[in-house]
Amino acid sequence: MSAAADSSLVVALYLNEADSTRADAACASLAPPIRLTDWHRVEIANAFQRAVKNSRITAEQAALLWLAFTDDVTTGRFEIVQVDHAAVLDRTLTLTQKHTATTGTRSLDLIHIASALEIGATDFLSFDHRQRLTASAEGLKVFP
Repeated sequence: MSAAADSSLVVALYLNEADSTRADAACASLAPPIRLTDWHRVEIANAFQRAVKNSRITAEQAALLWLAFTDDVTTGRFEIVQVDHAAVLDRTLTLTQKHTATTGTRSLDLIHIASALEIGATDFLSFDHRQRLTASAEGLKVFP
């Protein structure tokens, strides 16, 4: 079994959010590493900087959170895997045609699902209801 995650769930591990405790428990319930892609790295870095912009944290705190995240990659909590971006985008288009009219799943959420499928993940961590519906419909076991 291998797990992949939505970046917003990963961000909740580092920023103090309503779902932070649930995110930590969900990640702890699965064997590491949780597999992420370069899309996640960009989105996580962006979330930290948006928190600075919104005065939730300072720039120094954002830098420390980024170091904590990269340390978690180094120590094996997360693994950054390379994907064939063209294949991911093709699969994302397929998911869009198949699910968006009924679920309303956003494009970047579909990219995370497509990436999980491309890397052979069996489990998917997300709090987003629309993303969870789509991931489940595609055969991924959804947590929490």
